[in-house]
Amino acid sequence: MNNRMKQLTFAGMVIMLLFTACVPQRQFQDVVAARDKCLQDTAVMASQLRARNTEVAQLEEQIKQMQSSMSLMRKDSVDIHSRYDQMVKANEQLRQIEDMLNNRINQLLALSSTENQQLREDLQRKSDELLLKEKELNNKAQILTDQQKSIETLNKDLEARSKRVQELEDILNKQEQTVIDLKNTIDKALSGFSSSDLTVERKNGKVYVSLSEKLLFASGSTVVDPKGKDALKKVAEVLKTNGDITVEIEGHTDNVPLKSANFPKDNWDLSVLRATSIVKILTVDNSVDAKRVTAAGRGEYFPVADNGTTDGKSKNRRTEIILSPNLDALYDLLNK
Repeated sequence: MNNRMKQLTFAGMVIMLLFTACVPQRQFQDVVAARDKCLQDTAVMASQLRARNTEVAQLEEQIKQMQSSMSLMRKDSVDIHSRYDQMVKANEQLRQIEDMLNNRINQLLALSSTENQQLREDLQRKSDELLLKEKELNNKAQILTDQQKSIETLNKDLEARSKRVQELEDILNKQEQTVIDLKNTIDKALSGFSSSDLTVERKNGKVYVSLSEKLLFASGSTVVDPKGKDALKKVAEVLKTNGDITVEIEGHTDNVPLKSANFPKDNWDLSVLRATSIVKILTVDNSVDAKRVTAAGRGEYFPVADNGTTDGKSKNRRTEIILSPNLDALYDLLNK
């Protein structure tokens, strides 16, 4: 391209020299102007040619890229066709599997119709059984509730009874202790007397002071001897310091009939009169509250020994002072 331009330039200069030598000035100027324009046109064309060459190079590069892309596209097209064929085959296999599944579902539906009916019947039966069980359970729950209420009532009654029993036990224990303390006190008060004259024992929740006939009375008499009065005075002192003790005097005889024209006429009278004499000594002579004391005659009907012997008859001729704790609290509790 550069050689071409040089040749044109040289030719122009030669022409210009020739014209300078042989043509007028006016024509020479026109030739120079034509030359300059030719040079300008040549420069423009050279510039355009370079631009066209650049575009051609770019187009050639684009063509190469397009050819490479088309090659890749042709390869991808082959892969796509291959994949398409695979997908068609896979789709056909899926369709076959779907047909098989539909057939199996239809078979199962046809088979399950009977089974469903059986299941519904079983379900209904189970439901009925469940309702029956629920009803039974409700009945049992009601029975249990009623029983629970009964148990609660019984527990309350039991608690009340237990409380009452405990109160009774407390009263009885207190009374028993009172009786024990009373016996000990009586024993101590009468310790100066012989056991053949009197005995003190605790039985049936009471204290029994048994005084022999020889300590209190002469045979067949209702008048108390001085020694007997001394014993009764000591008993009275104990009674006055134990105001809750009730006193019962019982006269006893043997089975030998009392034959007298005077009073007492028999063993009944004798036992009653002896008991009354003891009561008077306790209440009148020793100031024991008469409201606490009662007298009773038992005659020969409550022996403590065999009346077939002299010793037995002697033991049966006795007067018993029976000391009992006050049972009002016990009676009140029992009457609640």
